[in-house]
Amino acid sequence: MLDLEAIELIKQLKARYFRAIDTCNIEMLEGMLIEDIVLSFKSPAYAFNVNGLDNALDFYRTSFTKTRLATHNGHTPEIEVNGNQAKALWYLSYVFINLEDNTHLHGSAIYQDRYIKRGERWMIAETGYETLLETVQPLSEHLQITSRPIN
Repeated sequence: MLDLEAIELIKQLKARYFRAIDTCNIEMLEGMLIEDIVLSFKSPAYAFNVNGLDNALDFYRTSFTKTRLATHNGHTPEIEVNGNQAKALWYLSYVFINLEDNTHLHGSAIYQDRYIKRGERWMIAETGYETLLETVQPLSEHLQITSRPIN
């Protein structure tokens, strides 16, 4: 039988994760990731593998800044719960604007996550994606950014 409560809690956790990285809310991330978190992000343009909470927080802190802006939309999750552990596939659509190198990325990927339940709370043990489609273009000189998620 499906553990619908666990599935819903994991969906809420992943939603908070996306909001935390898009706003670079490091304090929020600390409460979602286990101490020995494993990150793996792959695309034709980059590959990042990060192990451990401190390294993960440093990675997020330097990847999303006032000049590196992103929006992540995770949807259509496929979540399997097995007691105090779970795994999930998420479809990701994202936009990443880098004002330092004047680029605009748009893409999609498949996230693969592993979760563990500590007490009454689900936490992320592993997360990462492999890109399906990504476009990179120079920012238009006419582009106006009227708001930014990180102040």
